[in-house]
Amino acid sequence: MEIQRYKGLGSPAIFLPADKPKKTSNPLRRWLQGASLALGLLCSVPAFATGAQVATMCPDAGVFKELIGGVCWSAMFPLRVAGMTWFGGNSGVPNGAASGATCICGGSLRHLQLPTIGIQIGYWQPSMLIEAVSHPFCSPVLGGVSLDPSSTVGNQWTGSWGGDVGNGVTTAQHNSTFFNVQLWTFPLITMMQLADIPDCNTGYHGMNLMLMSEVFPTWNNDLLSFLASPEELLYDNPVGLLGATEECAQESVGAQPIDDEYWTAGCWGLLYPMVGSNLGGDDPIQTSSLDVARMLAMGFRLGFLERTTGNSVVCGPRRTYVLPKAQYRFQIMFPNDETNQEPNASVTAPDLNNSQQQGGSMPPANYVTPAASNQGTVAQNGGVNIQAPPTQSGECTHWMGQTPFQWGEWDSQPATGSNYVYLVWQWTNCCLGVIGHTGMTG
Repeated sequence: MEIQRYKGLGSPAIFLPADKPKKTSNPLRRWLQGASLALGLLCSVPAFATGAQVATMCPDAGVFKELIGGVCWSAMFPLRVAGMTWFGGNSGVPNGAASGATCICGGSLRHLQLPTIGIQIGYWQPSMLIEAVSHPFCSPVLGGVSLDPSSTVGNQWTGSWGGDVGNGVTTAQHNSTFFNVQLWTFPLITMMQLADIPDCNTGYHGMNLMLMSEVFPTWNNDLLSFLASPEELLYDNPVGLLGATEECAQESVGAQPIDDEYWTAGCWGLLYPMVGSNLGGDDPIQTSSLDVARMLAMGFRLGFLERTTGNSVVCGPRRTYVLPKAQYRFQIMFPNDETNQEPNASVTAPDLNNSQQQGGSMPPANYVTPAASNQGTVAQNGGVNIQAPPTQSGECTHWMGQTPFQWGEWDSQPATGSNYVYLVWQWTNCCLGVIGHTGMTG
């Protein structure tokens, strides 16, 4: 035993001699120790991805370059004013929309406030952007950045696994597809100051991140999802699939979603369980759309979203815990926007030879040379050509649950990492005040 006193310290420090390491006489044991050490060093070395790999995992959707030509502005019509439908349009008026002519809202004798007297209006407006991504925390909407670079491997967040289940088992081995979903508020008409209708917006005033599946432990765990939504026991079965089949058949011939069958998303599948995995997920367009619908259903279940369709919401949105499916229409924005079926060209053409010689990054995987027209063959990187047919429905938005064969089955673009961005259009009923404290004369 050795005793040593440090300067400035009054008490001695006692050191016990360490045991001498024992010699390993077994060659097999020495080999295993060496292999373990080599494996540990290999795992400790960080992996670096090339520019092309990063772009494939999280591409730039080019959304903000598509706000004029890439947004289906015709989807705003028809308008309903004072109980009458104006300007035609292919979007249609959702079943259950308010149909009255006048409205009286608010007012208080106690506070000496007159009620608002006006006319009822209803119209479609873009309200949300929803991205379904195969890599957790990836945000194509924000230009292909990661919302949490330290957690992109999906190990630090409970609900964040994407292509992998977290334990090394891929979703392909389960014959399923998994998407993480982020929901952004996106009141485009308000943000672009195209119209200012008091008390007639969706309640959103700018672009904000409202919901993201990566922070929900229920998104990748069927058992936790069942505990949060035990009613799925009634619908996640063959009987519930009958309702989905019926709704799919009706929507395929032009009908609207059936709000009373709130457990289905038509041709996309069942809304229960509210998780990101989908069995039999060979169709990324269908499965990404289903995960988007499930995130909307979860938003209503958690109280983040409100109903804006119907006579009961003319004086203001109301909270409901069941998804009103006919309240929404969808437009795919990435990788091909639904207006012209072309892949978004979000970046300018780089010089591939110079970038490789100078050690620069490869161009994003979603880079394409813009086509001369909005129909026909679209040139892709790597010599792959994608035939871009027009939408079969003659519209540039679609109902929830409408079969992708009518609007975008061909929008799955190779080498983009299976990432999709949808613009959500929301029908809004409200009272346009003429007289009163919130009206035009107030």
